[in-house]
Amino acid sequence: MRLSLSRKIIVIQAFCVSVYTFFLFRFFNRRARFGEKIPSTGSLYQLPYKKAIDIGWAIQIVAKYISWKNVCRHQAYQAKLLCNLYKIPYMIFVGFKKDAHTNEIEAHAWTVAGGKIITGFCNPDEYMVQSVYKNKWQ
Repeated sequence: MRLSLSRKIIVIQAFCVSVYTFFLFRFFNRRARFGEKIPSTGSLYQLPYKKAIDIGWAIQIVAKYISWKNVCRHQAYQAKLLCNLYKIPYMIFVGFKKDAHTNEIEAHAWTVAGGKIITGFCNPDEYMVQSVYKNKWQ
């Protein structure tokens, strides 16, 4: 597959942060922080950032090919690290919903950057948002 140099670089970066988050969540879970917790959802509609779309794409590509656990919170943390690297505003949402079939509570994390969901693709209306995190550029 032919990729531009910037996309090749971001895939390599996504792979490196996926290795980092694997060890972080496996051995140092208490040190993982998404960012500044805010009381309201703030503005989700921002100017589109092509780099934010590329970050989400790269995280999905890497997640497809790695063999270790890379769930929604890992991917949200990877997006946080890459968005901070490129100084892109992001918001990470942590929400819960009740599964209609099993009556169990499901947790989910998703990242919004550039006005779009870039990790943890879901219908946010299905979840009760418990926490919202942002970086300092938001």
